[in-house]
Amino acid sequence: MRLFRSILALMLIASAAPSAVLGWALLRHSRGAIDARSALAAEIVALVLAAALSAWFARKLVQPVNECVRGALEIARGRFGQQVRVTVRNEIGELAYTFNHMSRELESYDRENRRLIAELEAGYLATIRSLASAIDAKDPSTRGHTQRVSELAVEIGRELGSPEKDLKALAYGGLLHDIGKIGIPEAILHKASALADGERQLMRAHPTIGSEILRGITFLEPALPGVRSHHERWDGQGYPDGLAGEAIPLVARIVNAADTYDACTSVRPYQPTMTSEAAIAIMMDLRGVQIDPTVCDALIRVVRRRTSEQEQAASARTVCHA
Repeated sequence: MRLFRSILALMLIASAAPSAVLGWALLRHSRGAIDARSALAAEIVALVLAAALSAWFARKLVQPVNECVRGALEIARGRFGQQVRVTVRNEIGELAYTFNHMSRELESYDRENRRLIAELEAGYLATIRSLASAIDAKDPSTRGHTQRVSELAVEIGRELGSPEKDLKALAYGGLLHDIGKIGIPEAILHKASALADGERQLMRAHPTIGSEILRGITFLEPALPGVRSHHERWDGQGYPDGLAGEAIPLVARIVNAADTYDACTSVRPYQPTMTSEAAIAIMMDLRGVQIDPTVCDALIRVVRRRTSEQEQAASARTVCHA
């Protein structure tokens, strides 16, 4: 708008000045009232025409520039590939042509970068799954545990309205929360009876070992709290750092709840498996003691929805076979 006003002012001055000089000269040399009125009318008409033509030319000059500015703003917002509609055959038209070419190239680079990032993430995920498999190989009694914790943690995160980046941290944190068990002797991992004090201290080292294993891997940094702090308790009696309440990262609070629920409902050397309702009763006992109450409530909603869907699917299969 400022450019339009500047160009309009310059064109008005350039076109109106000669008209004003000509009109002044006509008025000065007019020999009667009629001549004076005619000269004045001609001067007014000339000025009006000058103003109208100046506005038209200014708009024609500014419109392509505004179109280029609009396209540049779209590029700045990340909308690559935007094209500007400029058909004038002058320097501004050449600028628009160059801009459109640049926009297409940026769109191509952006598409290629997205493809490469997707491939990298797929490779990262494959690496993570390999690490999770290494945990399962170390302790066969927990086979599939890390995958189930990961899936349940993501569902709890969705139930709580967590953003996509936090859901990724939950997926990775759930898969890797027990990676530190690689450093725990198998005799301790497989022991069916209660652990001795020294053995318990070794077992309690696995969150710290896990976080050290993963430290420095940039894309896993958001998931590190789920590895280091998944045994912290809401009441502050957990380990390794004795964090309490909301001082415990949310990722860790969610992984803690998912880990506890899956431990209750899967076969372990030290306990029989539980039904989902029996596990929910345990979770309610731990609500506000070990587990964040809000996270616990979200987990229970997720589990009951899962159970309802499974019952409906089983009912549908029964009807189909009947």
